[in-house]
Amino acid sequence: MRKLIWLIGLALLLTSCSSDTQNAEKKGSAPRIVAAAAGAAEILQKIGLTKEIVGTDERNSWLSSASVVTSGHSFNFESLIALQPTHVVLDTLTDSTEVRDRLSSSGINIVELPTATSIPGIYEKYTVLGKAFNREDEARIASQELQARFADLEITTRNFRIAFLYLRGTNAIYFVGGKASGADSLITAIGSTDVGAKSLENPFSPLTAEVMRKLNPEVLLLMTKGYESVGGLKGLQNLPGLAETDAVKQDRIIVIDDRALLDFGPQTISVLKQMQEQLRKFDAA
Repeated sequence: MRKLIWLIGLALLLTSCSSDTQNAEKKGSAPRIVAAAAGAAEILQKIGLTKEIVGTDERNSWLSSASVVTSGHSFNFESLIALQPTHVVLDTLTDSTEVRDRLSSSGINIVELPTATSIPGIYEKYTVLGKAFNREDEARIASQELQARFADLEITTRNFRIAFLYLRGTNAIYFVGGKASGADSLITAIGSTDVGAKSLENPFSPLTAEVMRKLNPEVLLLMTKGYESVGGLKGLQNLPGLAETDAVKQDRIIVIDDRALLDFGPQTISVLKQMQEQLRKFDAA
């Protein structure tokens, strides 16, 4: 009987040790992350989680070699689940009730990244991701380094009057950026004036001849795909009121990659430098 009790006790002890080991491994195991929020992949890389990124959305695809699991802003759930992620990072463009339900039912953790429309919003992204993945010290240090780089940014052009246009010619979508479009904070950061933000209360307003006559920007800021979708400068001349603006008359167009302009991540510092570089050409003209 004593031998039987001893054997049972030993079995329970071994089972307990095995369970504790498995739990410890589970707690210490590396996350498998799908970065499907603006700026997520680059920030994760900055806080030491490059290898843990197993998938991205299209916006983050050029910053990572991981599999792309979206078309536009819609998930291919079969591809996503096949990656066996532990976490999916979402923002307002990729988040929805359906997405949350499907991820939750698959046992996948959701990290919601705040949507930034200004440079300070970038630092909040660092805080959220650092906390979510137990990299708070790394996130704090990386955020402080980025803040220092923004503080040291030199303004190298005069104050231009700039309007941001969001264009998708193939879908007949034509908008002018206003207050809190995101572009307004970038334009201000390089010492210029967003004329749309000065006059338009909404982040985006329909592009009309009346609005463009009122704004009459010296420079237009566009995304690459938007500029191409309307047919470049000639296409702009055919949109309401643009042919009459100083910007189009003088061919003063700044074009920045769609995936970078309103990404609001570490690469935003590069975006500001690109904007200034293009503006300097107009100064020299």
